[in-house]
Amino acid sequence: MSRYLIVANRALGGVPLLDEVQRRVNAGRRECHILVPAERPVVDGAVDASVDPAEERLDAEVERLTAIGAVVTGEVVDGDVLVEVESILAAERFDEVLVSTMPGGLSNWLPRGLMERVRELVDVPVLHLSSPAGLPARMTTRAVRVTVYVGESDRVDGRPLYTEIVHRARAADLAGATVVRGLEGFGASQIVHTTRLLTFSEDLPVVITIVDPPDRIDAFLPELDRLVAGGLVVREELEVIKYASPDRP
Repeated sequence: MSRYLIVANRALGGVPLLDEVQRRVNAGRRECHILVPAERPVVDGAVDASVDPAEERLDAEVERLTAIGAVVTGEVVDGDVLVEVESILAAERFDEVLVSTMPGGLSNWLPRGLMERVRELVDVPVLHLSSPAGLPARMTTRAVRVTVYVGESDRVDGRPLYTEIVHRARAADLAGATVVRGLEGFGASQIVHTTRLLTFSEDLPVVITIVDPPDRIDAFLPELDRLVAGGLVVREELEVIKYASPDRP
């Protein structure tokens, strides 16, 4: 059965690795093994074995990849990364190796020739992924943004269209919706609407933005089809980066 090796530490939790595993799960390649070099701090000249951020990263990554359908095993190893990678590749057969590192000069592995060494050891594809460093409380995930462009005067049953969209989004239990009133703009009519003095426009542009996971957004799109008779609806895939400090209320 197809099984691939993931070698990573500080780059665990990145979107590039999640995307690559998702592609393999979608193709029926579900089994993977994560090798994480230990990162135990040195206190008073001695290694503190009771604390290891690598263990926490591995646990979080196993949970994250399992949630998208992967069958994941993993281990934290104490030795040098080059030696440990060579050891596991000699002991087990993998049909592919994914190495996820920090970008460029932030990586401790790339200057030591980890990629070259792995490619020397195996005759299977070796993929290098670069993931940016994140704060301990940083979360990255994939999402979809829907942006709706309508006019301020547009109505549904006597109520502003933008208000109706927000209320329908709330009823659908979406994560949130934001309405922004434009200063100036034009649409299909080619008529410029503006807030500038003496124009007294009653149909200023209004933008409604909704961000949520793809399945929830796609389920809400038919509702927008029924509501938006004239306007523009844009769907975009994006990466959500959320910063949250445990000390912040």
